[in-house]
Amino acid sequence: MALKPFIGISQIWYGDVFDAAVTAASLKTWLGTATEVKNSHQDTWQYTEDDPTYTDYINELNGEIYYRDVTQKGAKTIAFTMGEWSFDDKVALQGGKKVGTDDGWESSDTPSIVNKGIVGKTKTGNYVVFTNAAVIGKGNQVEKNIGLGVTAVAMSNPNEGVKSDYLFDGAKVDAAGVGG
Repeated sequence: MALKPFIGISQIWYGDVFDAAVTAASLKTWLGTATEVKNSHQDTWQYTEDDPTYTDYINELNGEIYYRDVTQKGAKTIAFTMGEWSFDDKVALQGGKKVGTDDGWESSDTPSIVNKGIVGKTKTGNYVVFTNAAVIGKGNQVEKNIGLGVTAVAMSNPNEGVKSDYLFDGAKVDAAGVGG
């Protein structure tokens, strides 16, 4: 049976970097510990995968390519803007720290990248998983609102056997038992 397509977005989560290979059951468990994004401003969700870098070898006798060497994978990126967010979200996704208990936010003295696990559930119920995303959080104005813009790039996971990204059939995740 064909897999449902990966269309749109219905839910987004962020949390700890995944430390073991992801299965349907372990993803379900991780989702229970992650922070759900409650607002992604309309039309800001994006998933992109860049073309890989390659070298073409050309036959100089006829000008045709006789071999193509892929030298580097293309970057995979998830981006969205939170229209409503908390200072906890800002600290978790951009760095810096809260002022007082929850009075405000202050930036850090140095620019930084935050590493998080990022998961998106499509409108069709499937999951896109970045196990170790380099996250850049920033103020992003969309329709007069300064939202919390998030750009997450799938990075190599430092844990043995854990891939940078996974795609899951949502029906399998929903049906999975909790645990490994």
